Amino acid sequence: MQWMEVHNVEYGECIVLGGAHKDILMVDCGSINQKIREGDTMFSSYVDPAILRRYSDCTFRSFLLTHYHRDHLCGFRQILDANPNYFNRIFLPAAPCDTHGRPLLLEFALFVYTFLSRQTDYSQVNVSALKIFDRTAKIAGAGRIFALKAGDSFEFDNVTYDVLWPKPEDFPFSDLFAGAVEDMNICLSSPFLPETAREFLRLKEQFCAAYLACCKTVPLQQEKIDGITSILNSIEELIPQLLLLPPAPDIAEILSRPTTRAAYSNELNASGVIFQNRRTHEASLDDILMTGDATPESMDAVADLLYDNYYILKAPHHGTASAWSHLFTEIGASHIIISNGEYQQGGLIAAEYVDLPGIKHCTNCAACAWYKNSGCSCNRLACCYDLPSRPGLTIKCPFCQSRKGPAPCSICVVSVNGERSCLCDDKPALINNWEY
Repeated sequence: MQWMEVHNVEYGECIVLGGAHKDILMVDCGSINQKIREGDTMFSSYVDPAILRRYSDCTFRSFLLTHYHRDHLCGFRQILDANPNYFNRIFLPAAPCDTHGRPLLLEFALFVYTFLSRQTDYSQVNVSALKIFDRTAKIAGAGRIFALKAGDSFEFDNVTYDVLWPKPEDFPFSDLFAGAVEDMNICLSSPFLPETAREFLRLKEQFCAAYLACCKTVPLQQEKIDGITSILNSIEELIPQLLLLPPAPDIAEILSRPTTRAAYSNELNASGVIFQNRRTHEASLDDILMTGDATPESMDAVADLLYDNYYILKAPHHGTASAWSHLFTEIGASHIIISNGEYQQGGLIAAEYVDLPGIKHCTNCAACAWYKNSGCSCNRLACCYDLPSRPGLTIKCPFCQSRKGPAPCSICVVSVNGERSCLCDDKPALINNWEY
């Protein structure tokens, strides 16, 4: 990796790694906001044309989706709709299985697809997980799509990246989530129900088996994707009859519980892709840990695979307090990426990040308690080791002072209004009335 651009999509994520040969790896592209407040711009207008044009002259473009939440996904869909050939490779997360070999996220999504309205964001997330292979293959071609799970690896800019998570088997689903899926299966298991209920359960098992088999091919195969789609179409034909079954309201009630919805959202985060570069020698500027929306439990699960220090750490789940991991105080990071916005759905940015010595690169400071209390960037008194001459305060960085030339760290925040440095307040540096 030669450079990194972090796009201000507010509460969402779009991070682009750049290579030496005009190639890029875009990790996620989405936002929960319809409008980006900076520049008063619609998110869709920022994606097309701004993001598409920015990398249009790249020789090779890859995309990696960490998980299926809208704030990581919706921009990716828009890019493919605008240009089906934009990405040469597309990496999508594989479905993990529990200790019994059951992909509970897929089972849950099928229940939502069948027994809840398709109009809500909650339902649309589930539909995305079920149909993304088919939709992406129809636009870009199956030969460009790869399913990622722990143990897989891929190449970018002559560096090998290893996928640390999610583990494909024995995935630690929460008892609450696993219990909800089991309760819905029980609702349809009575021998006194019409044959339609048993047919749904059979098709559900067939769909999950076909989906898992599809994830094992490298790249994905159109024939296997067509098999998944055919089974899903058969399930859809049963929906009118299934909604008339006596337990249908009970299943809808289970799915609509706030605790169930929260558990599902958390499981999507917990099963997202975590990856890092593979070290071949000593530590280097290639050392990067990308965490998606990983939960603290997911970080604990990969703790033994982590390095002692990184050049770049991407803070999980927009840097929110709920995703803070104690591991971040134990591993060093020269630079920390935080993508957050004014719509603070996940809560404020964890205060612990301020205490870490690494330079923070934040897309928005609205969710930062430090900024609200101090009125300035937490980086103003931070020491940067990437300055051209010698280590010094970030305010001495030429990119912070004038934005002339590239940033010494090769990291910048990109917004509607241009490129920004690591000083989120973007003001002249005044300390004790002395201007630097």
